[in-house]
Amino acid sequence: MTDHKPDVLLLPAEEGPDGAFKQPEIVEEKAHSSATHITLKSGDAFLVANIRGDLLGANQAMGLYWHGTRFLRESNFFLEGHPLVMLSHHVSPSGLASQVDLTNPALRVDADTFIEQGEIYVSRLLELHNEELIQTFTITSFRELPRPLRFSLKFGSDFCDLFEVRGLKREEHGQLQPAQVTDKGVTLSYIGRDQVTRETQITFTPPSKYISEDRVHWSLQLERGKPVVLQMRAQLRELNAERFAKHIEVEGVRPLERPTIHTDDYLLNRLLKRGMDDLLMLCTLTPYGYYPYAGIPWFSCPFGRDGLITCLQYLPWFPEVARGTLAFLAMHQGTKTDDFTEEEPGKMLHEMRTGEMANCREIPYVPYYGSIDVTPLFLIALGEYIRWTNDLDFLRQLWPNAQLAARWMVEYGDKDGDGFLEYHRVLDSGISNQGWKDSWDSTSHENGELAHSPIALSEVQGYAFAAYRNMHYLAGRLGYEDEAGHWEQKASELQGNFMRAFWWEEEQSFYIALDREKKPCKTVSSNAGQCLWSGIVPEEQAKLAIERLMREDMFNGWGMRTLSTSAIRYNPMSYHNGSVWPHDTAMVGAGFARYGGKSEASQLLKGLYQASQHFEDARLPELFCGFIQREGFGPTRYPVACSPQAWATGAPGQILNALLGLRADAEQKRLVLEQPALPSWVNTLEVRGLYIGDQHVHFHVRRHGSQIEVQPGTENEIEIIVS
Repeated sequence: MTDHKPDVLLLPAEEGPDGAFKQPEIVEEKAHSSATHITLKSGDAFLVANIRGDLLGANQAMGLYWHGTRFLRESNFFLEGHPLVMLSHHVSPSGLASQVDLTNPALRVDADTFIEQGEIYVSRLLELHNEELIQTFTITSFRELPRPLRFSLKFGSDFCDLFEVRGLKREEHGQLQPAQVTDKGVTLSYIGRDQVTRETQITFTPPSKYISEDRVHWSLQLERGKPVVLQMRAQLRELNAERFAKHIEVEGVRPLERPTIHTDDYLLNRLLKRGMDDLLMLCTLTPYGYYPYAGIPWFSCPFGRDGLITCLQYLPWFPEVARGTLAFLAMHQGTKTDDFTEEEPGKMLHEMRTGEMANCREIPYVPYYGSIDVTPLFLIALGEYIRWTNDLDFLRQLWPNAQLAARWMVEYGDKDGDGFLEYHRVLDSGISNQGWKDSWDSTSHENGELAHSPIALSEVQGYAFAAYRNMHYLAGRLGYEDEAGHWEQKASELQGNFMRAFWWEEEQSFYIALDREKKPCKTVSSNAGQCLWSGIVPEEQAKLAIERLMREDMFNGWGMRTLSTSAIRYNPMSYHNGSVWPHDTAMVGAGFARYGGKSEASQLLKGLYQASQHFEDARLPELFCGFIQREGFGPTRYPVACSPQAWATGAPGQILNALLGLRADAEQKRLVLEQPALPSWVNTLEVRGLYIGDQHVHFHVRRHGSQIEVQPGTENEIEIIVS
């Protein structure tokens, strides 16, 4: 028997001038978000720290941010010049505070003093209150010490715009000002190109004799068992920022009430609770109500698409979040044509940033309107909100916005008049792909060639179909029967045209898109599953598409890949060409359930459920890599994924709602459970706090063999119908 050696192509080493091996150069090292970090959020401020509570000051996402700017880049706590050892860390359910337990490393302080590891305990409490970060250190020694010990904090700020942290290069900057040092603390400041002065005012308790522009230290004689408390407060300020102000504090809005969803599976309960905790943390109070900011660290601001999909996920549980989001978007609806921001009359915003670069229009997100799908999603969310709440006063208030949105779809979204919504960016500064898969290479042909715009995405036509159907419903609720009939006809025409243009008989699926020549992009993708979510697909083709999407090239065991493994551009480590996005998987799962594919939807939920057990605190991230599920191992992380991410928090609940078949008719005070099912491994489920109109609903769902039983709560004023 001879050894088999694979063929190996040996490449000559690239030599430098002295004949030595020349190491390849790293062209760009992007900031990354760690898989293990502490995330806090309060209002428009958020903190990303490591698990010791430190901000390392390196090229990472860590920092204290406010209004799109990093106000604190470094905050490191030391004992005798050494970092402490982390014992544990916990974040409060509200996301406003974190408790970190630390101890000393083994230290030879001097010739006579050696401290064993674990003899000094430090409790580090981080609290974020809007624009103020409070760090409280409670230090306790469990032995007598012969000499004082030095505890120190090193701090600093670069006042970088968030886009700079992400790696965007700027040609010009404002001016960092000299630090102002007093006996109480330090003020760090920066005058931006927008003429806004940004300040981080740091104060220390107790006062220290040793304060410089970037550090403070205390010399403490610790007595055994007697705690000593140190505190650092960092207050964030903006001066001369009134003309850029986009948000104000609002009083009189009631706090969000948490519903109860309890099953006989502890880990599923934990996953659902984690999602709601994160949603409440991401929800930010604007002048129009609550808005779920998209994600931390990169997307802590209003995104139209993310906000609307998150609202749809949570509508039965938090209708007031949908109301605030719809009102916010209506108030920022496009009114004019602007090539830089891609604003058009009636169009809904894609993204709205604050910060120096936005103020100076170095980036177009002021707000930016470059998305093809937010406007139809707005109409879908408005229709669903009315079904669940019967809030006709709000509908009357937003009806002009709805009409403008529908008109934009016809007059601007479909510029060539073929009945399909297409996108085409106007300037190079805009986003090239303007569906939810908005990376530059997310839409391609079967040979790998990128599609050229204008591009008509398959799932966006489904959104348009659902938007027209909702316009039919909303117009009917207001008594506008002729207008209702117009939109119903529009939906019917679109459905027929869509099936003729997008159905891919050979693959039993849908083309991902049509390019500018109306040539189909023949790649199997998760977009097809989102077509099912919208309801545009006839029953016969829906059954075929479900079977196709559940094959191993698409379903990897954890969730639905964005792109088939058979595609030339498939890369499981990419952003949109083979990765798994929990929200995408959930929308596909809800689409499956819509057409009776509840067993397949349950498999998708189980994949996310199992994946969550490998992420800290059962928190599903924005996305993870699309490698196949390997027994005994977790999913592969995507290095710059946001966590938490709003529409990832609601993904498990969205599939669960679809399995239960929840449909609301608040006008008739009725909740329908259509062919209810439970996840395959769950036998009981109890719901309290689901809203129909202004009424709470309570019910139980139980499995009895192959049968599912629904038992309404006795206190319900809402009729529950099982169909």
